[in-house]
Amino acid sequence: MRRTWILLCLVLFPVAAGSETFTVNRALQSTDPILTHFTQDSFVRAYLARSPEVKARQNTLLNARVNYQNAFTEAFLPSFSVSATADKNYSRPDNIRSWSELRHADSNAQASGTWNLLNSGKDRLTYQNASLSYEIAQIAFDDFIQESVLSAVQIYYDLLLNQKLVKVYQDDLEINRKQYQQDKVLYDNGLKTRSDLLSSETNYRSSQLSLFSAQNDYANALTAFNIALNQPTETEITLDENLDQTLITLPSLEQDLTQALAQRHDVRQRRLQLKQADIEFKQGKLKTLPSLFVDLFGSTGRGLNNHELWGYNYGMAAGISFDLGFLYVDKYRTRQNLARTHENAALNFEQFLRTTRDSVVQTRNALALKMQSMEISDLRLQAATQKFEATQTKYKNGLMSATDLTVAQQAMVSAQIEHARLLTDLEIAKLRYQYAIGQNIFDYSLEDLQ
Repeated sequence: MRRTWILLCLVLFPVAAGSETFTVNRALQSTDPILTHFTQDSFVRAYLARSPEVKARQNTLLNARVNYQNAFTEAFLPSFSVSATADKNYSRPDNIRSWSELRHADSNAQASGTWNLLNSGKDRLTYQNASLSYEIAQIAFDDFIQESVLSAVQIYYDLLLNQKLVKVYQDDLEINRKQYQQDKVLYDNGLKTRSDLLSSETNYRSSQLSLFSAQNDYANALTAFNIALNQPTETEITLDENLDQTLITLPSLEQDLTQALAQRHDVRQRRLQLKQADIEFKQGKLKTLPSLFVDLFGSTGRGLNNHELWGYNYGMAAGISFDLGFLYVDKYRTRQNLARTHENAALNFEQFLRTTRDSVVQTRNALALKMQSMEISDLRLQAATQKFEATQTKYKNGLMSATDLTVAQQAMVSAQIEHARLLTDLEIAKLRYQYAIGQNIFDYSLEDLQ
């Protein structure tokens, strides 16, 4: 017997291990085509279409819809059941002599139905609660999609920014390389000092290190980008570099606050949850009051051994019950707890609205700061570029030192980096502002997410 169990385990273990490996491999492998060219919109759509979490949230939304539909059925429609049984009893001395004996087992069939017409309004409240839960699930799904779009846009602009920074450092390296070669020739001819040559070489080596660091950051951003689409991590990506640099005009703060409190996903969810708290308060109070019920019922059945007629049974049942507990003392305390819980729901909602207003103000201020910084960055970049070009010309003519050239070049590179970062930060700040005041930043249909 032990040998049999060992052989069985040896056979089943590779099968189980192979099944698990297959499941993991299937999860990591993608049948979707590899994409290499993206705009912001095309990446967002691909990100949502290939996201397992989006598919899981879709299933959750479908489950909520089914629960809502079932709540209506359970609250207002009759329920039916059918059954059939067969039994044959034997005592200890008896033995089954033939399988044909089982044909003579006692058997019967039954069907019944019940319909609750009244139960103190509890079913109606349960259905209303389920309806609100489905509305909340729909809003939560839409909110999840908008947040996912923000995450996707962040991934997109992280890669785009790192691409631009690599280009900035490549240009900086090329400038320093040419400058170092030129200074080396001038030094060999006695036209530059040793310190000038060392300064030029230091700038050249520093540019190499900066470029290596930028390339490493770009590789990390590229990996995150491809993993988001379940593509090979080394796939090279081409992005649309045309960014909308339009500076928007902010409406009044009061207008933004009004729109946010009316349209934000989280506010709408909390408002519906407050309605659910009202329903739960009513349901709790009903449990402390007399309960009425009215039911219709009907059933039919017959034995299958003989040619019996189907028997029918139908009627109506009504009644009232009242659970007093211990002289209603515990019920009274329960009602007090229900009232306090209901009041807490309203107080929490009020506190949430205050926090929301603060969030809107902070998001507006962040966007306003980015737009002001962008205007200044444009001027700074223009001035730094012109100053470097002028300094470079004067340095070649011996009118400025290597230190002056280094300072001017570092100022230009710093302005280029700041400008590139602000461009991407401004785009994300615009989207966060739209999201904060309750505007959808991405329009979609469930079919688009399939």
